[in-house]
Amino acid sequence: MRPLSLLATSIALALTLTVQAAKSETDVNIAVMYSVGLESGWDRIVIAALDRLQTAADHNITYKGFDAVYGDEAGAVMDLLAQSGEYDIILSATAHSDQIEALSPRYPDTMFVSLGSGNFNTGPNHYLLYGRVHEAAYLLGMLGAGMSESGVIGAVGSFPADDINDQLNAYRAGAQAVNPKAQVKISFIESWYDPQLAIEATYAQNATGADIVYQLAGEVYEACRDRNILCFGLFEDTHKLAPEVVLSGTELRWDPAFTWVLDQWQTAQESGAFNGNAEAKWFGMADGGVDIFPYYALADRVPADLQAKIEQARADILSGALEVPLVLDVPTSD
Repeated sequence: MRPLSLLATSIALALTLTVQAAKSETDVNIAVMYSVGLESGWDRIVIAALDRLQTAADHNITYKGFDAVYGDEAGAVMDLLAQSGEYDIILSATAHSDQIEALSPRYPDTMFVSLGSGNFNTGPNHYLLYGRVHEAAYLLGMLGAGMSESGVIGAVGSFPADDINDQLNAYRAGAQAVNPKAQVKISFIESWYDPQLAIEATYAQNATGADIVYQLAGEVYEACRDRNILCFGLFEDTHKLAPEVVLSGTELRWDPAFTWVLDQWQTAQESGAFNGNAEAKWFGMADGGVDIFPYYALADRVPADLQAKIEQARADILSGALEVPLVLDVPTSD
């Protein structure tokens, strides 16, 4: 293992100087390992959910975020965090299961939580969560196909991972529910966060006819402005970033998932044993885990009959009358 970075060394020093205060049974201290940083919507929604739970949950939640690290450095940082005894839960916003595999048996009293694809269970104190937004993506597909003048809509993804593929397949299904002849152009930039690559991919999709593009690889709305096309956002309400081009998007709320984690943590404190899940747990639209965000000032551009179709589909998803298939196959362009 290579020497610890300045980040890891500073964490070690900070933990050495930490003085533990007496904790109640409902105090929960969480270390958050970012996937990219707060410039990424994925990480921002994690923090937003924790902030909401600080005022709504039955637990006294405190948390601290740590810069994105991978490989040996990630293992070293998490080792220091667990060794300190300061954190009840180490929450990884990315794929750190390889590192957790070595750590979870050594720290059986620490709860490890992994978000998103690329993770696997490593022991009873390791819990897996997915942030599936495919139901909302289905509605965006309906909206895109209903609004498109060319009959071609696009989507720019990061990697062909399970929780990207499910959205893209649902997006296509929603589009074809409105227009069976709708075409969906799909591209992957092979990076979790690279705005320039996402911009170039958006330009390329527009060149093939796409006049609405679902942005799954960063908020690159300047590309939509440049081409005078509409965009869909991902995971959080980003309308205010580009109100003239962001028509809607998915909104992922980790609140029910994190509430479940806190319940699991509390149960383990009472029973003396964790019971980590081998299959990732997720909370859909009916559970309050996902939705689409409003059209705002662009609402008058959406035909009333299309709005009605989308609202009916949303109501059917909430009631269970419409089940959006969870398809994980890697999608390709039409």
